[in-house]
Amino acid sequence: MTTAIQQKLKREIKQELISEFILPLLRRSKDAEGDYRDEFVQEIIRASKEKPSYRYHPKSFLKLISYGLRFI
Repeated sequence: MTTAIQQKLKREIKQELISEFILPLLRRSKDAEGDYRDEFVQEIIRASKEKPSYRYHPKSFLKLISYGLRFI
């Protein structure tokens, strides 16, 4: 058996393993909380690429949090 035939068989076996065993396992495994909506995922990805509009400072963050807790 030549090296080219061995490499071809190896690729075919790898593709078969992925399509028959790994992909079905990944499809069945779900997050315990459920699936995320595609729109939400796209919005989060878009927001992560934007430049932040503020800088994090521990004291101002605590003020912001304590201000928000008054309305709960």
